Amino acid sequence: MNMRLQLINKWGITAFRRLTHSLCTDCEDAATAILKEIHIMKRCFILLITGITIGMLCVGNIPFTVANATDAPVAPRTGIGPRSNTSEDPINGIYVSIGGNDATATGAIAAPYQSINAALASAQPGDTIILRNGTYREGSSVRIRNPNITIKSAKGEWAIIDLTSYNSNNREDSGVYFDVDSSGSRLQGVEVIGGFYAVSLETRWDWGDPANRTGASDIVIEDCILHDSQYDVIKVKPNCDNIIIRFNEIYNSGIAYAGGSGNAEGIDNVNGDRMTVQNNYIHDICSTGIYAKGGATDALIENNRIERTGEAGILVGFDTSPEFFDTKENPEYYESIRCTVRNNLVIDTGLSGIGLYAAKDSRIHNNTLINVAYTHYHSAIYFGVTFQDWETYAGRPGNINPSIYSNIIRQPIENSRPIIEIRYANELGGLSALDGNLTMSNNCYFHESNAVVFSDRRPYSTLENAGLAAWQNHINSDIGSLEADPMLDADYLTTNPLCAGMGITTALDFDKNRTYPTTLMPSRLPSMQNFAKVRTSVAGEFIDIDENSWYGFNNQQVVAHAYEYDLISGYPDGSFNPTGNMTIAEAIAIAARVHSIYGTGTQSFDQGSVWYQVYVDYAISQGIITSNDFSSYTGAATRAEIAYVFYNSIPTSEYYSQNIVNSLPDVDSDTPYQDAIIALYDAGILTGNNEQGKFNPNNNISRAEAAAIITRIIVPSSRSSGNTFGSFS
Repeated sequence: MNMRLQLINKWGITAFRRLTHSLCTDCEDAATAILKEIHIMKRCFILLITGITIGMLCVGNIPFTVANATDAPVAPRTGIGPRSNTSEDPINGIYVSIGGNDATATGAIAAPYQSINAALASAQPGDTIILRNGTYREGSSVRIRNPNITIKSAKGEWAIIDLTSYNSNNREDSGVYFDVDSSGSRLQGVEVIGGFYAVSLETRWDWGDPANRTGASDIVIEDCILHDSQYDVIKVKPNCDNIIIRFNEIYNSGIAYAGGSGNAEGIDNVNGDRMTVQNNYIHDICSTGIYAKGGATDALIENNRIERTGEAGILVGFDTSPEFFDTKENPEYYESIRCTVRNNLVIDTGLSGIGLYAAKDSRIHNNTLINVAYTHYHSAIYFGVTFQDWETYAGRPGNINPSIYSNIIRQPIENSRPIIEIRYANELGGLSALDGNLTMSNNCYFHESNAVVFSDRRPYSTLENAGLAAWQNHINSDIGSLEADPMLDADYLTTNPLCAGMGITTALDFDKNRTYPTTLMPSRLPSMQNFAKVRTSVAGEFIDIDENSWYGFNNQQVVAHAYEYDLISGYPDGSFNPTGNMTIAEAIAIAARVHSIYGTGTQSFDQGSVWYQVYVDYAISQGIITSNDFSSYTGAATRAEIAYVFYNSIPTSEYYSQNIVNSLPDVDSDTPYQDAIIALYDAGILTGNNEQGKFNPNNNISRAEAAAIITRIIVPSSRSSGNTFGSFS
C-alpha cells in the first residue's frame, strides 16, 4: 500500500489508476471509490468555451447570431466523424435561435424560442427541435422527456450546446439527457461541450419496480461533436437498448480529473443490449474508448478510429457491480454476450487495444492495432478477469468461445508487451481469463525490433513470452497467422501481399484539416509515448565526440539519442564535453524536461538571469526534488544524486521490474538515495561497472554517462533485463 500512496502523492490519479489497472479491478470497485474520494478533495478545472459573434442576420424581425468558422459544419467526407449537415428540416419543426424570445415564441422560423428547454416543453411526441447557428448556454441540463423527439442543427448550420457554465459545480444532472420516456428520439448534427456526461441515456433499472426496469431505447446519436465531459462522454445505462451511435467525434473525457486519469470513457455501456457504434472518431480519452459490459448483448462496434486513450481502446466486457446484471437472462454473470468488433483502427492506448473480460461468443476480426498497451500493462489483445465487487454470489466467468481472426497488430520499438496475454488471478479461489478453446486464425503480428511474444498465465496451461510457433502449438489454433511487417500505407491499410485480407478493409478517414480553438486543443495524456525525437543527429555533430568511443555514434550513440530527444544540448562552441562532470543544475534541467514531456508531450522553459532557476522551481513544484536537497546547484553531481533526480522525473509505475537485485557491493542502507538506485538497477537502467554491479555512488558522473542513463529511462526497450545482482546476506 505504501507504493500506491507514494504514487498518489507524486503523480495523483494517473499513476494510481494504472497501478490499479495492472491488478485488473476497476469500474464500480474499491479503486473507483478511492478515486472519487480523491476527486472530492481536489477541485477540478472546467474548460470554458466561448462562442464569438461575427455577424447578425435577420429572419423576419428576429435576429440570430451567425457562428464563427469554428462553429461551422464540418466538410463532407465518407469515412468517420460527422458528415455534412444536409438533412432537410421538417416543415413543422420547432425553431430555436439565440436571438429568439421564449415569451412570444410560436416555434415558427420567424418566431423561434431562445431556450432549447422551452422548445422541448412545448414539443409533442414526434416533433423536431431545429437549432439555428450559435452557442446555447442553457440554465439547466437539456432533457428530452417525450418519445420520438429529434434535436438537430438547421440544415447547413451548426449549433453548440455549451454546458460548462451550468456545470461549474460539477452537477451530476448536467448534460443532454434522454429520459426514460424518450425512446425513439434522436440527437443529430449538434456539438455538446461539457456536462457530467455530455449525453446520458436514463433508466428505470433502480427505481424499485422489478416489473418495469426499462430505459430510454431506440435512440440515435449521429453526426455530433461531443467533448470535454466531466466523466464519460456518452453514458448508456441498464436496459437502454437498440442505441445507435454513428458518425460522431468524441474526445476529451474526464475533465473532472484535471489532466489525470480516472473512470471516464468515450462510450460507457452498462447492460444495454444491441448497441451499434459505427464510424466514430474517438480520441484523447481519459480512460477507455468504448466498452460494453454488465451483461450487454449483441453489441456491434465497427468502422471506428480510436486513438490516444489513457487505458484501453475497446473492451468487450469489463468489471461490473453484480446489481446491474439481468440474472434471468444471464445467470452466469457474463459481462458481454455475442459482441462483434470489426474493422476498427486503434492507435496509442495505455492498456489493451482490445480487451475481453467474461465475454461469451465474441467475434474480433479485421481490426488494426498500433502501439497499444504502451504503459507496460496488459497486451495488444488481452484476456482479463473480472471481480464483480468480490461479491460471493457473482459469477465471474472466464471468457468463452472467442473467435479472433484477420487482425493486424503492429508494435513499435519501445513497446515490450506481449501480443496476446491470458490472465490468471489467485484471488477468490483462482480466476481464469479463458475457459475452453481459443479460436484464432489468419492474424498478422509485427514488432519493429523484436520477435513477437505471447503469454498464458493460467497455472495449468502456462506459456511465458513464447514465439508464434510455440503459441500456435500451445492453443492448437491461430493457423494461417504470420509474423511479418504489414507495410501499412497512409490509411493504415496493408500493402504486404502476405497480409491480404487482414486488418481494416476500408480507410477510416477523418477531417485532418479541422482546427480546434486553443481552449479545445486535446491535451496529451501522461505517457512514455510522449517521448519522440525532435531532431536528427549525425556523426560529427559535436567537435569533441570520439564517435568510436562507447558513447559515440559508432557505438551506443547515447549522446546522439539524448540530443535528438532534446534533453541535452551542447555548448555554443560546438562541443559537448562528454567526459566532463555533470552539475546538479544540469541534472535538474534534464529531469524537468523529461517530467514535462511525459506529462504533456511538450517542454517549454524560459531561462532567466540564473539559467537553471526555472528548472529548479519546476522540479520543486512537481516533487522531483525538495528545496532542502542541495546546498548548491552549480557543483558536480554524484552518481547517487543523479540516480535520485533522474528517478523522480517519471512515475515509479514506469519502472517495471526486469532484474533481480538482492544487494549491491557498495550500496547499503547508509547510501544516500539507496531506494532510487536499487529501483533503477531493478528496471535495467543502471547496471554497474563490473560483474558485481558496483555503482560508486559518491563518484562524480560524466555528461556522457548521464546521457546513457536518461536515454534508458525514456526508451524502455533500451533497458537491460535478466540480470541478478548479489545475494541476500
